[in-house]
Amino acid sequence: MAFTTSKSLLIKVRNGDEISWSEFYKTYKPMIMLCGYDCHLTPDEIEDLVQKVMCEFFQKDIIGKYDPDNIPEHVIFKHDVSKGRFRHYFRKIVRNQALKIIEKRNGNYSLDDEENGIAATLPSQDHWEQIWEEEWRRHVLNEAMNELKSRVQPETFVAFEMYAIQNRPIKDVSDFLNMAPSSVYTAKSRCISTLKEIIKDLEEK
Repeated sequence: MAFTTSKSLLIKVRNGDEISWSEFYKTYKPMIMLCGYDCHLTPDEIEDLVQKVMCEFFQKDIIGKYDPDNIPEHVIFKHDVSKGRFRHYFRKIVRNQALKIIEKRNGNYSLDDEENGIAATLPSQDHWEQIWEEEWRRHVLNEAMNELKSRVQPETFVAFEMYAIQNRPIKDVSDFLNMAPSSVYTAKSRCISTLKEIIKDLEEK
């Protein structure tokens, strides 16, 4: 499942840019849903998790004002750096909202009750962090691939994608793009180098 956008949201977060509800929703809904699945939430609970997480980010703008499924473009999010690194802030919000959903389902248990059903339903803190990091790495890779695509020539990106990602034979790639094999090798090397730089930059967030 891809998490790409027309421009990397992590770059926007780093730059302190404003991010619209629709762009944020489109990018992070799949990731939140996967985390909900990892927490063994039901399909309805996962949808509820998505809405609750989104409302947490946009609370001052949408609570009591708009239907969460029909948010105007002018409603924006801008990360407050005083709240720490975005990835950790995001992780905390998703986990806390998942806990609240499980608490509501179980009724008799509190969020702090470690000996009852909630602890057994939600992954342990260590397991949750492992799950989150795996999903986050996929997210960063897709964001980085999207950014790479915007930085290199289309032919260079296609050569890299076919040869390095799809593992197609060098001759097939060369013939399809009408490029010399040496040019395909160069495209691969250039893209890998640039991709590493982009990932390193994104991981700082």
